[in-house]
Amino acid sequence: MIKKDTNHQDSAICEDGHSAVEELEEKIAWLEAQLDAQGAELKNLQDSLLKMQRAFRMLASRMEDPYATRSESDEVPPPHY
Repeated sequence: MIKKDTNHQDSAICEDGHSAVEELEEKIAWLEAQLDAQGAELKNLQDSLLKMQRAFRMLASRMEDPYATRSESDEVPPPHY
């Protein structure tokens, strides 16, 4: 509940003693932090998506020509029994 501060007619005081302006400033700060966190997470997801798209394209190109030569670094050595 909001009640009027008797010392300042224009500022409202909440029950916990914070002014309405302070409460709004806290909410804005929290929202800004959430927005920053979501932006960072979105960037991580975009980076992951790009990495997966590159891997998918590479696998798709291998599927198109299964007899294409591969580099020696791509070859898996046979297991030794």
